[in-house]
Amino acid sequence: MDRHILLTVSDDYSALQAARFVAGFFTAAAQPHLTLLYVAPNPKAGLTEAEIIQDYGNLSRREAQTKSLAQTALDRAEELLLSKHFPAANIHKKIAYKQLGTANDIIQEGITGMYDAIALGRRGLSRLEELIDDSVSKQIFTTPIEIPLWICRSHEKPAPSVLLCSDGSPASLRCADHVGFMLANAPGHEITLLHVDCGSSPAIPEDAIAGARRMLEENGVASRRIHQKIVKCNSIGETILRVAREGEYGVLATGRTGRGESRSMHLLGSVSLNLLKHLESATLWISH
Repeated sequence: MDRHILLTVSDDYSALQAARFVAGFFTAAAQPHLTLLYVAPNPKAGLTEAEIIQDYGNLSRREAQTKSLAQTALDRAEELLLSKHFPAANIHKKIAYKQLGTANDIIQEGITGMYDAIALGRRGLSRLEELIDDSVSKQIFTTPIEIPLWICRSHEKPAPSVLLCSDGSPASLRCADHVGFMLANAPGHEITLLHVDCGSSPAIPEDAIAGARRMLEENGVASRRIHQKIVKCNSIGETILRVAREGEYGVLATGRTGRGESRSMHLLGSVSLNLLKHLESATLWISH
């Protein structure tokens, strides 16, 4: 089955971080399809129908300029991918005019397009930070994003290894399922299951590891590619960051909420939010 990623693009040079990650991380046999999405300012925003008709000439020029800027950004991202030998047939480009706000428009496209993940550069994360802001409606704030997010780093050649956090929670199992789905046909990628034991979780480390391993193997990941670590700690977040840094993993994958954290009340759990803020050494994959 084809993997299809929604990759956000903007005028910001850092937006190319996601393109660099995807081009550098996946082997030729496992390269996914990409839809490059540019959310452009809507020239008609705030105008009445009468104003649109009255100023149609200027509006048409603004629309053409906006589309030209968007196309330039999309072409730049495509050129980067092609320069890394990413197949042209796997690249699709789309311009969307802002309707609900950039973050919400990205999420909406991700949902309606049934993508397997949404990828954006680390600085491009500001596009989604509004979802954690008090000014956003309660409905958006309390509705978890059902699509995995990839917060990408700009490493030219990311390490192929993946550190997959497993605490036995439903979100961590969904994350294992996502990793398995994305990497089943990529034998060059090794996956290390990490359970951080701080003594306060009711999860049995071996059971948490076994559950994640089962999800990987059900997706077709060979057992020889799966490794495991159980680490004692005082702080879950700090320990995960240390292990990710010391192991030089290309990807750190985790569930959005851990055991005891309600996915209906938080966009991000406390640990995943800490990783989001402080992880510098790897690309972060977060599953709902």
